[in-house]
Formats: sequence, structure tokens, C-alpha cells
Amino acid sequence: MTSFGNLFKSFFKSRFRDMNFLLMINLIAIVVSIIVTAFQGGMSNSVPLAVTLGWSPIATLIAFIRLSITQELTYTRDSYRLIPISDTKFYLANLAASFVSYLYVVVAEAVFYLISAIPNWSEYMDTLNTMSMINGRASFDAPNAIMGSLAIFCLMIAIIVLAWTTINLIHLASRSASNFLPSTGRKIMNVVIYVVVIWLVLRVVGFAMDQLRNSVNMLINANYTANFALNIVVFLVVAAVEAAVSIYLMNNWVETISE
Repeated sequence: MTSFGNLFKSFFKSRFRDMNFLLMINLIAIVVSIIVTAFQGGMSNSVPLAVTLGWSPIATLIAFIRLSITQELTYTRDSYRLIPISDTKFYLANLAASFVSYLYVVVAEAVFYLISAIPNWSEYMDTLNTMSMINGRASFDAPNAIMGSLAIFCLMIAIIVLAWTTINLIHLASRSASNFLPSTGRKIMNVVIYVVVIWLVLRVVGFAMDQLRNSVNMLINANYTANFALNIVVFLVVAAVEAAVSIYLMNNWVETISE
């Protein structure tokens, strides 16, 4: 029987290649944009970071969408589902491969940010020191930066995991329900599902942005405290429940598709 580790490596290997290609395109776009700006006479020390901040969110969004599509196709294809492994290990290996691949993209983008900030580093630090003093700190110090960055990172992990388990559940539930519905019923059900998904995404994104803003406040506000641990635990508990339901659906109701 295939082991969890071998299946994870197999999934990750193909997704790693996709993410490398995306990062290469992203880096080319950043470099070309900086060169064009320089030729147009608008070059300054702040341009590299501004250009990077413009392109990187697009790249991370495309990475998330690409990994989501790949992950969902994997759940319903004979070529993958016939692999001799339990549904639980299959689900977790698929989810983990997507998550690690996305984390690789995020770390790479963070490196791009740091490199592009070097030409204007002193000015950025002066700005952070000013913001810290306004909010009650004498200066911008490393412990506060680490605490805020760790809060953002942990919250990002929880949000990504919850987003994918939610997408997985909706996809597998619709696949299961389609087995019992005629063609017209399937179309109506898909419309309802799309509306519900859009509503949920808007609510979750709104809440997530509020929490991310709160975590940023931890960097600069001496009097600010936030109970991030509770929010993160709630996200992960909901994700675990969704994953358990998805695994049950895979095991009992989801039919695979021959490629």
C-alpha cells in the first residue's frame, strides 16, 4: 500500500514545478516593470518595493487558484483515487501538498519584498519608528516585530487551511448530491452552491482582513492585545470538521471520473 509520505512527495513534486514557473513569471514581471520605470525617468529608491507590492498579490492569488483547481481535480480522478491508500491519508496528503506549495510561494514573495526594500531601507525604518512613537512606543523593536509577524503567519495558515477544507467540502458535497439529481436539478443546485460560496467567501475575507489588521497593530501599538489564539483554534476546529465530512463523502458517495 502507498505510504502517506510517498503520496505527499508525488503531489508536491508536480505542484512545486507549477509554483516555480509562476514565481519565475512573477520575477520577470517585477524586473521588466522596474526597467521600464527607469527608462521613463520615474526611478527612485521606493520603486522596487512599490512594483513588487503591485505584482506579488496577483501571483499569490493565481497560486491559490491554481492549487485549488489541482487539488479538486485530484479528488475525483481515477488515476489518483485508484492509488492503494486510505481516503484519510489521501485527503491529508493532497491538502498538505497544496499547503506546503503555497507556503513556498509566500516565503519566496517575502524574500522578494525584503530584497526590493533594501534600496530604501532606512526610510522605511524611520516610518515604522514614527508610527511606533505615535502609538506609544519609543521605537520599533525586534520583539514586537517578531510577535506581529508570527501572529500574521499563524492566522494566514489557519485561513488558508479553512479556505481549502471549505472548498473541498462544497465540491465533494455537490459531486455526491449530483448522483441523485436529474440534469436540471444539478444545474439549480450548482447555482445555489455558487451563491452560498460567494457569500461565505465575502464574510470570511472580511473577518480575515479585520484580524490581519489587528495583528499588524501588534507591531506598533504598545497597548494593543488581541486573542489570536482563540480565533486560530476556532478556524482549525471548523477546518477539521469539514475535513472529516469530506473524507466521509469521498469514502461513501463521490464517484470518480476517468480521464
